[in-house]
Amino acid sequence: MSVHPWRASLAALPLAAVTAVAGAPAASAEPKIEVSGGLTQPVFSYTDAIREHVRVQSPLDSDGDGKKDLVRVDVIRPKESGSGLKVPVIMHQSPYFDNPGVGFQLDHKKYDANGNLTKFPLFYDNYFVPRGYAFVSVDMVGTRLSEGCPTGGGPSDVLGGKAVIDWLNGRAPAYDDNGDPVKATWTTGRTGMIGHSYEGALAIGVAGTGVAGLETIVPLAAPSSWYDMWRANGTLTDFKGGQAWLAKRVDADPPEKCAAVHQRMTTGSDDTTGDYNAYWDELDYRDGPISSARNVRASVFPVVGMHDRNVMGNQFSQWWAALPRRVERKV
Repeated sequence: MSVHPWRASLAALPLAAVTAVAGAPAASAEPKIEVSGGLTQPVFSYTDAIREHVRVQSPLDSDGDGKKDLVRVDVIRPKESGSGLKVPVIMHQSPYFDNPGVGFQLDHKKYDANGNLTKFPLFYDNYFVPRGYAFVSVDMVGTRLSEGCPTGGGPSDVLGGKAVIDWLNGRAPAYDDNGDPVKATWTTGRTGMIGHSYEGALAIGVAGTGVAGLETIVPLAAPSSWYDMWRANGTLTDFKGGQAWLAKRVDADPPEKCAAVHQRMTTGSDDTTGDYNAYWDELDYRDGPISSARNVRASVFPVVGMHDRNVMGNQFSQWWAALPRRVERKV
C-alpha cells in the first residue's frame, strides 16, 4: 500500500481529533474555521498570516553546560488568531533542518531580518494555515537553532518535543529573543504531530509520554525501537558507532561541541556484544521508561512501507500491538 504523506495527513480520523474544539473568532465579520466533508476549508489568508518564533525550555540539559536546553520553535498562524480566534496546531519536529535537509528535496529554512521564517520546508504551512491551523516547525534539540546535543532518539530528543506541546497548553515556559516570557494564548492547545523516519519516531516518542494536548500523530515510516534499528537478533545490521554517527549527521556544529555525548552514546550502545541494556531501554518507545505505547492517548495514523529495508515492519507492528484499546487508529 503506497500512501503519499500529505494525503495521509489529511485523513478524517486524526484531523477530526485536532479540530474538535476549534474556538470562535472575536468578530463575526472575520473568517472562522469551516469544516466540509470532514475536511477543514481554506478560508484564511496565508499572505497575512502571523509569523513569529520562540524558544521553549526543555526539562533536560543534553550537552551538560549547566542550563536546560532551549528549543527553537517557528510559528505561522492565521492573522485572526491575534484577535481572539483560538486555533489548533500542526507540529513538525525534525532533526533534519541542518543536515541533510527535509523531505525528498532536502529543503532548508530561510529567515528574514527579524529571525522569522520566510520559507518553511515542505508544504505544511501552505496547506494548513489557510484552513485555520497554526503550524509550528520545531528544531529538534541539538539541531539548527535549538540548544543542546542530538541523542539519536534519546530522552532529550523526545522530551524537547513534549515541552513544546506543554508550552502550547500553558504548562512550559518559552522566551523571545530578549528573554521575555511568551505564552501561546492564540491556540486551543490541541495538536497533531507529523513526520517521516526520525521525525515520525519523535511523534511516536512524544505520544508515548502521555502528554495532554497531543490529539493525534501521523508517523511515516517511523522507528519505535532504536535498538531494532541497529540490531537483528542482537547482531549489527549496519555498522559500529551508528548512534554517534547519526547524532553527528544531523548536527551542523563542530563535533567537539558534543564529543562527550557522542562518547556516552558509543559506550552505551555496546556494539561489541550487541546486548540490549539500559541505554537502549531509554530509546524504546514500545515499553520504555521515557515513552511507552501503553501511555499513548492520541489517535494514531501510521503510514508504513512493507518493502522498507531501513525501518522494518516490526517497528510498526510491535508498537501497534501494544497500544491500548482506547486509542483510535487507522493505518
